Amino acid sequence: MNFPEQTLDLVIIGRPILSSHVNPTAHLYRGLINELSHHGHRTTYLEPQDRLGRAPRDMFKSPYCEVWSYENLDTLLREYLPAIASADLVMLGSGVAGADRIARWLANEARGIKLYYDTDLSLTLRGLETGTPSPCTLSRESMSAFDIYLSTTGGPALNRLEEEFGVKCARPLYESIDPFSFYRMDIEKTYDLGFIGSFKPERKELLDNLLLAPAGMTPNRRFVLAGEGYPVDADWPDNLTYVEHLPETNRVDFYNRQACTLILGQSNRRQFGYTPTIQLLAAAACGVPILTDPWDGLELFFEDKLELFCVEQEHHVLDVLYGTDEATKRKVGARARERVLSCHTTAQRAQQLLGYWEEIAD
Repeated sequence: MNFPEQTLDLVIIGRPILSSHVNPTAHLYRGLINELSHHGHRTTYLEPQDRLGRAPRDMFKSPYCEVWSYENLDTLLREYLPAIASADLVMLGSGVAGADRIARWLANEARGIKLYYDTDLSLTLRGLETGTPSPCTLSRESMSAFDIYLSTTGGPALNRLEEEFGVKCARPLYESIDPFSFYRMDIEKTYDLGFIGSFKPERKELLDNLLLAPAGMTPNRRFVLAGEGYPVDADWPDNLTYVEHLPETNRVDFYNRQACTLILGQSNRRQFGYTPTIQLLAAAACGVPILTDPWDGLELFFEDKLELFCVEQEHHVLDVLYGTDEATKRKVGARARERVLSCHTTAQRAQQLLGYWEEIAD
């Protein structure tokens, strides 16, 4: 699949792209837009204005697209109508307040391909099933406004959207990584196993079984946990290092300093399966051997024991860490890295996005 020779004008309406603190999926949009810009495509990004000025930015100005803000929905619908009407492709991202009203507006005013990009399909489906969508998700009625519905979750959940909720065309557009941001480093391995992720009650049991228990059973080994929100009075093993805040720029170093890394998805994303997370892809791109709990569809992305290790209990973790020879673990990490670089980079996702545009445009 190649980038179209035609230069496209795109408009994206989404959560703030200049602040990954406010928008955890900012990296996803940044990567796609950056790659599109390298091939001459022009993007205008419309985001709600931070009226209180409290959102910390990790990007002052986007180098690859115009970023315009709107004070409220009335301002958006009034001032940016010309941009919407003239765009070749208009994308509405999930999580934007007033999604239903924006969808109806796009259905009436956008002349190009209309696309919805859902990065939290579980929230959308809960609203559809109960008939009470949140202000930031689509209702059943507004889903038909879009020519194509993209989601970071694939598999049977997308079939449900088409069969039960009237979506015209549902396709996966999974997370991806920039190989210039995540890569293998030849540095000393400081830890036997580590995990990065903020505290989530629903995965506490998994974390206890797959990280804390192995650490407690091997007091002469070193483990690391990074993430915010963990209880200050937590009773952790003495050989576990806790890092409350790990800057994005330090994550490649964090992965590379582990002999193995543990990747756990949130239960609300794992319930549908078919959702490779940015953490999974980033760790694989660094070539570090990955341990993860199994989930539906995992085999479509990585093969167990060949490209990663599926673990469900503490003894599975210990078998990988200390019962598997180093050469085997290195090969597993190297194969996962090859898989990511061949299938899951931002360049490939941008190609897929434009491939979907061509599919509908034809």
